[in-house]
Amino acid sequence: MIQFTEVLGFSSVMPIIPFLGIALGLDTFQIGLIISIFSICQLFASPVTGKLSDRYGRKPLLLFSQTSTLIGFVLLGLATNVWILVAARLVDGLLGSNMTVSQAYISDVTNPKQRTKMYGYSSAVFGAGLIFGPVIGGLLSTINFSLPFFFAAGVSLFSIILVLLFLPETITKKENKVDFKFGDIFPTKEAKRFFKTPKIRGILVLYFVYSLGFFLFITTFSLFSEKQINVGVQEVSFYMAWIGVLRVIFQSVLINPILKKVSENKTLGIGVFAMIFTMGFLIFSNTYWIVYIPISFLAFGTGVTRPILTSKLTKAVKREETGSLLGVNNALTSVAQIISPILGGIILLFPLTQTLPILSGSILALMFLLWRWALVKPFQGEKEQVIKSKEQVKN
Repeated sequence: MIQFTEVLGFSSVMPIIPFLGIALGLDTFQIGLIISIFSICQLFASPVTGKLSDRYGRKPLLLFSQTSTLIGFVLLGLATNVWILVAARLVDGLLGSNMTVSQAYISDVTNPKQRTKMYGYSSAVFGAGLIFGPVIGGLLSTINFSLPFFFAAGVSLFSIILVLLFLPETITKKENKVDFKFGDIFPTKEAKRFFKTPKIRGILVLYFVYSLGFFLFITTFSLFSEKQINVGVQEVSFYMAWIGVLRVIFQSVLINPILKKVSENKTLGIGVFAMIFTMGFLIFSNTYWIVYIPISFLAFGTGVTRPILTSKLTKAVKREETGSLLGVNNALTSVAQIISPILGGIILLFPLTQTLPILSGSILALMFLLWRWALVKPFQGEKEQVIKSKEQVKN
């Protein structure tokens, strides 16, 4: 329930922030910079917040991060100039690592056998919040432009009350001291170690290329829609909600039956092709209702691509190394989320808005060129080694 309220608040303002930047007289590049502020802050703040919660407890850090998110939303609602907007994103980004502490809490209260199942529930709750948030935000924006931000602040306040009343502390044995190293922020040692293995390196590179291509488009989707399709906050919010609805349906209903009939690699290829098709379709789309067709393919593409790539990562290492590998992958994804809105903002400075889906589609198409290097050759080499070792045992 706490996670749902967090995502509900965040997703209700997510499509509106770019329009707030436009209202304050910013160009697309400046808006892209402001959008990237949150990701830059989270890259540094998330691991630090996680460590602090080990030292001082989950509940105090969750309350602290939720309060900072609430302040960030209130500042967005009061933003009458650019500096208040920047301050709002800095406050929420640097201090509001709610999901990091939430994930750690789930790990505390579940045994290893239940953990995957519980993280699945957590992902479903996240998806549900992404459905309802944009719809509520879009509808409230028709009454008053600041109303969605104050609604998000109210939702954050409700989540704080839930934590205070119902959430017990899980850390009984706390760390005596907290040591911070650069490796805690960006795991360079682990990254070097994993990149030495061809199979893991290939999947990490594929994941990064996917993240860059997808986030290049989705982080600037509001600005793209405003410029090319000539729609406002409400219409973009409905687009985002539609993507959320279809993504949940595809992940919960469609992906398992497909994987039973088609191999994981082929399903991944279909997902990537669906996203490339989306970008190609959007080049020629300039009507509100038509856009629902390509973004449906986008929802399917990202709905199957991300889980399969994550699954391939976790299968590539031993269980005890999974956390380290996912930490490296999350850091690389954060880098993609920092680069993509800035690059998208620069592209949308120019009149030819079709350049954005062209570039995004080209980056995603790069996955097919990397396919054999990343997924085929490493696994072929692994099979050959297994065959050789079996022959040696026989001899």
